[in-house]
Amino acid sequence: MGEMPVSKTAAKREARICEILECAEKHFSIKGFHGAGISGIAADCGISVGHLYHYFGSKDELIQAVVKLEMGRQEESIAAFEDLSPENLRIEMAELTTTIFSNDKEPFRTVLNFEILAEAQRNPDVAAIMQHHDAQMRRRFMSILRRAGIDDPETRTELIFTIFSGLSARALRHPEQERATLLEVIQDVILKILGDKPVTSDAACD
Repeated sequence: MGEMPVSKTAAKREARICEILECAEKHFSIKGFHGAGISGIAADCGISVGHLYHYFGSKDELIQAVVKLEMGRQEESIAAFEDLSPENLRIEMAELTTTIFSNDKEPFRTVLNFEILAEAQRNPDVAAIMQHHDAQMRRRFMSILRRAGIDDPETRTELIFTIFSGLSARALRHPEQERATLLEVIQDVILKILGDKPVTSDAACD
């Protein structure tokens, strides 16, 4: 019969890697990066520890892969804003604020991000991955603001990212907060950061 075609072999390997990462995310979210064990992750995937190490050479390598996956998801979320008009950008940013502020559908993702932040404090490799993706996200969002004719995109991007990064932390610290009232204020702040009257590309050329 011979060997499987390379494309099928690669697809099978990719599927297995995705399965391992999904299991690892779940275990890391529940038990933390250092509380979760490779044996538990492997068992959840239905494979042996040795088989898992065939794909990831060490637990640190698996942790870094999970961090890259989550950071990549966040970076790709910027793509939804890249072709919007200035006015639609404001509308979508207001809706994103609502989504981030009231998203209880995937609580493990919030936990995972807190775990990544904690790990970045003690693991320079994880810190480097996180900072690389954050820089990429800032560059992409600044380009979006520039195309929308919004001035000082660097400062505005940093302000918006800072607000969004703090929402989950505040909800954890103060779960009884008046979320509806606070959401309205935060949306207003985000829109003010974007500017009351965004300048279109045509107007910018006049």
